[in-house]
Amino acid sequence: MRKFIAIILLTTCCFLTAQAQAVGHGADIDAQIAGKPSAKTSPKTSTTKPTRKPEESHAAPKPTEPATTTEHRSSGWKMVLRRIKVKKKPDSNENRTRVTKGSHHEDGFRVQVYTGGNTRVARQEAERAGQKVKAAMPNQPVYVHFYSPRWCCRVGNFKDYNSAKRILAQVRKLGYKEASIIRSKITVVDVGYLD
Repeated sequence: MRKFIAIILLTTCCFLTAQAQAVGHGADIDAQIAGKPSAKTSPKTSTTKPTRKPEESHAAPKPTEPATTTEHRSSGWKMVLRRIKVKKKPDSNENRTRVTKGSHHEDGFRVQVYTGGNTRVARQEAERAGQKVKAAMPNQPVYVHFYSPRWCCRVGNFKDYNSAKRILAQVRKLGYKEASIIRSKITVVDVGYLD
C-alpha cells in the first residue's frame, strides 16, 4: 500500500513539473518572482518587442522557478514520510490503550466444577455452579456448556497445570469436592496496544 501511494505521488509530482515547465511566461513575471526590476524597456525609448534569437527559441526553457517549487514540494513530501516513519513509543504500557485484537485456541487446562446429565435440572445446576464460582472469582472466565451428552461448568484458560491447580484448590473450598482439572482447548486472547 505504501509503495502504491509513493508511486502515485511520484507520478503526480512528475506531471506537475512537466506542466509547470510547459507553461511559459514572460520576463516580467520572472523578474517579479525573483524580486528584480523589470527587464521591460520604457515605451518612450522603444515601441517594438525584443525578438529572440533563433537558437533560444529551440532551447529548453530554463527551469528556474518551477524546479525550486518542485523541490519544495518534494522536500515537503519527504518530511511527511519521515514523520510517518518515526513514531514516539512510550516507555511503558501504562499510558497506552489496551485493545483486544482477536483470539485463538490452544491446548491447555480448565477446572471442571460440575458435570451432570442432559436434563433441564442438570442445566440449572451447572448454571448455578457457574454463578457461584463467578461471584467468588470474578477475574476467571466461566463456561457453562452442553458437551454431549452432559451439561458442564468449567473455569479458566490455563496454559500450565500448576496455575490450574491453584484455582482447583479455591473451587474445592467453595464446596465442589468433585472438581477436577481436565485437558481442553483454551481460548487465548490476543492483546495489542494503541499508540
